[in-house]
Amino acid sequence: MSTVRTIQVLFKLLPSLFALRKHRRKWVKTEGKDTDLEKYRKNARKVLNTFISLGPVYIKLGQWLSSRADILPQPYLEELAKLQDSVPAAPFDLVKPIIENDIGPLNEKFESIDQNPLSGASLGQVYRGRISGQEIVVKVKRPWNEKVVEEDLKVLKKILPMALRFVDPNLRFSARAMISQFIETIHEEMDYTIESSNLKKIKEDMKKSNIAIPSVYDDYSSKNVLTMEYLPGIKITNIAALDEKGIDRHKLVIDVHKVFFTMLLRHSLFHADPH
Repeated sequence: MSTVRTIQVLFKLLPSLFALRKHRRKWVKTEGKDTDLEKYRKNARKVLNTFISLGPVYIKLGQWLSSRADILPQPYLEELAKLQDSVPAAPFDLVKPIIENDIGPLNEKFESIDQNPLSGASLGQVYRGRISGQEIVVKVKRPWNEKVVEEDLKVLKKILPMALRFVDPNLRFSARAMISQFIETIHEEMDYTIESSNLKKIKEDMKKSNIAIPSVYDDYSSKNVLTMEYLPGIKITNIAALDEKGIDRHKLVIDVHKVFFTMLLRHSLFHADPH
């Protein structure tokens, strides 16, 4: 099976990777000037759609790449950034059994739950709901077969040496190390009990800081389901919305850095991807 899957992945990825290699070399040489940005975006959209079609492991990989300005030209970063919170959701009919198998019947456990996802990511999708009058969000693992995920991780290890040929030699060591770490940590992200434990630890660590961290509903959470307090907010990259609310963006940048460095220097648990 892994050989067939490897061929399938390479068949889908190679055309985009060849174009990416050409684009990256030109982007570095010209420092992003005098380039056909639409041509870049066209191939970046192909990469985006390819990752989505290949499933959760490659969606997660695309998310990771969307923050690597040292590897990808800016148009690729912008397109792959869409994978951070707007991955096409699986139908609720496929998600409902996962919740009910772990938590119980929806009509008994939840006052209400919106069947339209609030957001979709690589390994899970999120729904709004209510419990005893409280607004909550329910994060549910996507209905992927975990054997498929394991198979794709094996495939990723196989194609990694080939993929690294498309980055500069001075980046290969760090890229190899980071992708290896990515493969290791994806297993942890598939177990929501780990995320729940980490969330509680960070909430305790940061209780003296002026930031809001959602509480976990343990009786409504499991390895495949994580139910949390709903805390609405504005995405930090949505500058128009921040300005409309009169938020001081300069102060916000300072506050965000304070949170990062407090976790990094004072506490044992560091969250590198807060939303």
